[in-house]
Amino acid sequence: MYLSFLLIICYNLPLLLRACPIYLTISLESKTLQDANLEINWGPECHDHPEWIGIFNEDPSTAYVHPEARITDINNSSGKVLTNVNVGKLRFPFGWNINDINTVPIEYPKGKCLPYYVASFNGSELLTVECLKIQPNWMSKLEHIAQMPLKDIFIPGTHASGAYINNSAKTKSVLVKDYVVAQQFDVWSQLVFGIRYLDFSIGFDKIVDVYDTSIGDNFYIVNENKFVQPLRNVLKDVRRFVKLSHEVVILDFSCFPIGFYKHPERHSNLLHLLHEEIGDVVYIRNTSTTEGSKQCFELTIDEIRKNNKYIIILYPVQELPYPESESKMLCPNWKRFSTAFMNTSQVLDYMRLLFSKKDTSPVQNEGWVFQATRSMEQSLNNNKLEKAKERAAILNPKVSSWLKGPWSLTANVVALDYFSNTNIIDVAIYANMHKAFNMANKNFINFEIVSN
Repeated sequence: MYLSFLLIICYNLPLLLRACPIYLTISLESKTLQDANLEINWGPECHDHPEWIGIFNEDPSTAYVHPEARITDINNSSGKVLTNVNVGKLRFPFGWNINDINTVPIEYPKGKCLPYYVASFNGSELLTVECLKIQPNWMSKLEHIAQMPLKDIFIPGTHASGAYINNSAKTKSVLVKDYVVAQQFDVWSQLVFGIRYLDFSIGFDKIVDVYDTSIGDNFYIVNENKFVQPLRNVLKDVRRFVKLSHEVVILDFSCFPIGFYKHPERHSNLLHLLHEEIGDVVYIRNTSTTEGSKQCFELTIDEIRKNNKYIIILYPVQELPYPESESKMLCPNWKRFSTAFMNTSQVLDYMRLLFSKKDTSPVQNEGWVFQATRSMEQSLNNNKLEKAKERAAILNPKVSSWLKGPWSLTANVVALDYFSNTNIIDVAIYANMHKAFNMANKNFINFEIVSN
C-alpha cells in the first residue's frame, strides 16, 4: 500500500484577508485634508457580517476605549460609510514628517498605525482590528521580495503624483483646487504611506527670476496644462526619503506638455537637473555586465540596491539628443495603459483583458503601468463636469475592489488619483507576500510512505 503526502508550507493570512475585511480610507468630500472625514469600508466577500464596526483613537485590542463613531446594520458583502470623525492635522511618528530634519527615524517593517483604528465586533467580542497606517519600509523588509524582478511586483503608485497644493488657503484659483490637484498628500507623504511609483508630467516655464541663474528652476510639475510644483523641491524630497528608508522608488517622466516641443536641449537640461539632485541614488546601468544587459523591469531590488542605489528613472530616451539619449541613468518607459476615457463598465472589461495576461492581452512578460484615472472629458459624457475628487470617488473603490481578487497577483504598477481614498498599499503588500512566498517555495517535497 502506498500513501503519498504533499508537504506544503503554509503561512497565516493577514487579519485583513480573514473574517470580514475592514479598513479606513479618507473621504474626498471636503475641500482640505484637515477637514476630511474618515470612511469605514468593509468587504469584498464580507458574508459573516459583524454586529457593529467602530472607529477608535487607540487600539481597542490593547485598551478599553469608547468608539469615536459606530455603525450597525451591516448587511451587504461590501460597503463604505462616511463618518463624522475628522482627520485633522495628521502627524507621522517622529522622523517621518517632512520637517523632521537631521533625524534617523525608527524603521517599521510591518507598518505603523496612526491614531485612527477601525474594529469589528459581535456584541463585546472583538473580531478584527485595522488602522490607518504608514508603510515607510515595506518593500525593503518584506521577506523574499528583494529577489523578485520589478515586473513581478505589485507596485502601488500615484498618477499626477506632484499635483498637490501645500496650502489651499493660499491658492485662490478654483480651477487648480477642483480640477488640477490630483492628490491629498505631497510626494514625501505619499512615499511614507507606501507609494513606490511616482508619475510626473513636466513643463518648462520660460519666466524665471532675473536673479536666478539656475536653469533647473524652470522645470515644473504639470497637470491639466497648469504649472503646479517646482520639480527641484520634489526631487529633494524623493532623495531624502530613499536615503532614510532604503526603499526602491520608480520615477516615471511620462509626458512633457508645456515648453518641450522642438526643444531637445530642454530635455538635456532636465537630465542635468536629475544628475544634480538625485544622481547619487539613481541606479546606473552597467551594460558590460550580465546585470547591466537586463531590461530595467527585469532587475531585482537586491540588484538595484547593491551599490546604495534606490531610484529607477523611466524616461522617453528618444526625446534626448545624442549622447544624452544613451545615458545609463535612464530606463525606457514601460508600457502604459490608461482608463481616462472609459466608463466604469469599460474599465472592468479593460482590466479583465490586461490582468488576464492571456495571449490576447497586450501585457506579457514585461514592466507595465495601469493608470486608473478618469478624465474631465469623460465626465462630460455624463452631462456633468465632475471635479477631480468626484471622478476619483467614483472610480477608485471599484478598481480597488477588483484588485483584491486574482488580478492582484498579475498586477505590476497600479497608479491612482487620490490614492488615500483606497487601501491600495495594503492590497499590494498582501499580494506581494503571496507572490514572494510562492517564489520562495516553488519546490515542495513529495514523500511516499510505503506500508506492507
